[in-house]
Amino acid sequence: MRTEKLLKLNRLIRSPRLKFAGALAFDCLRLRHLVIRFDPVWACNIRCGMCYFSDENWLAANPVNRFSEEEIDRLAGMFLPQALQFHIGCGAEPTMYKNFPKLVALGKKYRVPFVGFTTNGQLLTAEKSNALVAEGLDEITISTHGVTRATYERLMKKASYDRYHQNLSNLVKAKRAANADNPRIRINYTVNPDNLQELRGFFSVFGDYDISTLQVRPIIDLGDTDYKNKSLAPLLDNYDEIMDGLAEECHKRGVIFLANRNNVTYSNANSSSFVYEKAIVRFVKPGYVWREDFDWRNHTYAEHKRHIGYRSELLRYTVKLPKIASATSVAHEVY
Repeated sequence: MRTEKLLKLNRLIRSPRLKFAGALAFDCLRLRHLVIRFDPVWACNIRCGMCYFSDENWLAANPVNRFSEEEIDRLAGMFLPQALQFHIGCGAEPTMYKNFPKLVALGKKYRVPFVGFTTNGQLLTAEKSNALVAEGLDEITISTHGVTRATYERLMKKASYDRYHQNLSNLVKAKRAANADNPRIRINYTVNPDNLQELRGFFSVFGDYDISTLQVRPIIDLGDTDYKNKSLAPLLDNYDEIMDGLAEECHKRGVIFLANRNNVTYSNANSSSFVYEKAIVRFVKPGYVWREDFDWRNHTYAEHKRHIGYRSELLRYTVKLPKIASATSVAHEVY
């Protein structure tokens, strides 16, 4: 089944129990249905003020860690044959892995229908951009937390505004030189009270960069980070006005616009990710592969599923869901 049809079918099915039944069927038949969120290195080259990497206590408890090339090959062989999507860069910076274009090549080797890459863009040189295009990367998401130089460099410490724009230009040139539509370029903008107003001028700065998607995400409280002004509650009317303007401008330009409009302050309980977390997503990073109890160096993914009775667990959820999961239907951006 084509990826687009499978995703559309998922959105049409509102029942979490039916979704679990589908995941069980796909797993039994060894069909693609997994979303792999993969960090090759647990490190970052910059210190965004809204991110846990700016929290010194968090850093002390989460030292730099990385997979070896052999470990990456082993993990790819376990998870990618059943992957519908392979997202490189989930909670850290994947360009800290020196040969990061190889990760895209691995996804394509295993014929994963969608391979995405999330980065701050600081290490995205012309050479690396050419390699990502050549390997067939489907989408690249670049974090951009300020439109002006002052805000960008204040919120993204150790990052260079000039280098960012040069590397973004390198990526566009690499696509054009190869006459390639991919990777599609997505800008991820984490919005807070100090960078909200700047979004009004977003396209005056980024309008020539062949952007396919603009994604606006309200700030999430990730602990004792450098940035402290974490509430958008006093600015909700202003937020809605700016989002309306961006939606209109994106429509004119043919840009996909993704924004949280219904739960900006995250005050509403969210149980909608239950199926996604239990049956679809596999988080893989140095120090953690899928589950705490998975000894992946000595056992395969299939062996561990048998050991923990994974399919029996999915079957139980098709019969009866925990209360937290049955409160609402399940929907997720990527599945």
